[in-house]
Amino acid sequence: MLGDTYEHLDIDPNFVAWVKKDKVLQPYSIVVEWIDSNPFAHDDPRYAPVGNYMFSALDERVTLSGRGDR
Repeated sequence: MLGDTYEHLDIDPNFVAWVKKDKVLQPYSIVVEWIDSNPFAHDDPRYAPVGNYMFSALDERVTLSGRGDR
């Protein structure tokens, strides 16, 4: 999901509604959804649970490495 336009591909409608309602996405940021297994997932109760969405600010290091079959 792009922060400046909220453009997205097939993201959970409830998540999109929350992002827009609470204005948690900055115009210069993106949301990344883990399609395969989340590399940060864990079962350790000492730490907060991890979701399948990650917010990230855009800079010169964020690049498109490939597109799925979507």
